[in-house]
Amino acid sequence: MDTTASSSGRAADQQYPTILIWSGLTLVSVLAWAFTLHDAWKMGNMSGTMGLEAADYIVMWTIMMAAMMLPSLAPIAALYMRVIHNQSSAVIRILRITMFVSGYLLIWALFGMLAYLVSWFISGLLGTSPEMMPWVTAVVLLLCGLYQFTPLKNVCLTHCRSPLGFLFHFGNYRGIFRDLQVGIYHGGYCTGCCLGLMLIMIFTGVMNITWMIALALIIFIEKVWHYGTGFARVVGLILIVLGCMLPWYPHILQGI
Repeated sequence: MDTTASSSGRAADQQYPTILIWSGLTLVSVLAWAFTLHDAWKMGNMSGTMGLEAADYIVMWTIMMAAMMLPSLAPIAALYMRVIHNQSSAVIRILRITMFVSGYLLIWALFGMLAYLVSWFISGLLGTSPEMMPWVTAVVLLLCGLYQFTPLKNVCLTHCRSPLGFLFHFGNYRGIFRDLQVGIYHGGYCTGCCLGLMLIMIFTGVMNITWMIALALIIFIEKVWHYGTGFARVVGLILIVLGCMLPWYPHILQGI
């Protein structure tokens, strides 16, 4: 009887961090989606920098990444919470997981600088040679589709799908910024995993809600589904086909 009760108690202790993490990150993601939809309603589906300064663009980008990426981060964050579960009090664990998520989003904020530069290029292209946009976007779709088959994509996706050894390694780190460091490292792998998909969103308009939702679902499925690796390659094939069709059927760009 005591053994059964003890086992039930341990199971509840293991489930509680998972429920807490999923609930917290889902709430933050919902709030980020609300801000993003509000901005999209104000600005519309504009390409390029949308008239934003670099700082404003990066803030907007980081909020968008929180909306899109936190659901796929939840399984990893819950796993990390279990790694540190017996190492500190409940309040300290919450602070540590907050640092982990902050480090993860910091990497996406830094990626926002690259996104701004690409958007600046798009703004210039639209202003001088708008007829080239379908061709440039076609090349981007082709390259992003091919990226889905590269070793770098495979390594980064494998890490995002099975990071247990990585997280246990960093679980033994010491220092006030240890969890921030874990989040930064994991964010780096996640950026490598999603690099091609994010470039597509930049070229189709960062406020394109249809693409945002589609890419968020693709990223979530790649990382969580049992057949996520094969699914990533199917997505790559679709992107390659779209890239080949786009110069001859430019109206596809308007449709997407």
